[in-house]
Amino acid sequence: MTTDFTPLPHTLPDHALTLLLRLNEQHVEYVLIGELAAVLHGCPSGEQTVVIVPARFQRNLTRLASALRALHARGRGPSAAGASGPALTPNGLKALGHWRLATDSGGLDIDFEPPATAGHLDLFENARRLKLAVGLEVEVASVADLVRIAEMRRQPHDEAMLPALHAALKAAPAIV
Repeated sequence: MTTDFTPLPHTLPDHALTLLLRLNEQHVEYVLIGELAAVLHGCPSGEQTVVIVPARFQRNLTRLASALRALHARGRGPSAAGASGPALTPNGLKALGHWRLATDSGGLDIDFEPPATAGHLDLFENARRLKLAVGLEVEVASVADLVRIAEMRRQPHDEAMLPALHAALKAAPAIV
């Protein structure tokens, strides 16, 4: 394992790097998806929210709950009710499908089973481990997986991102 760090040509905003570092400090296992994952594949994005697909095993849920409490996570958006306090426990997290949270380090979406996937293990299979900063390595979903999620979900931000994702899929891998 090398200790050298060569910055990627495309980087994430500082708040996103800080949030991911906090998750990693708690040893949370996850795959980064969404527009910030697409940025790492060379796609433009205006989105600032970190979106992760965590592993659902008990030990990881315990770590995730601890990280969320340390980040002072709370619900954001119309589904904010009940997204803080007792639900941020391993048992509370088991019931999660998709939560939109605000943290001290910015927006965090947790999606245990994004559309067109079977969750963490499905995405982990094709993910690439990237060194984003000194002391920060992250599993990032493949372009192909990002395309299938966006094509299934078809939200406005997905529609805007799809042309760049398709171009990245046709091109040589942007991440080596």
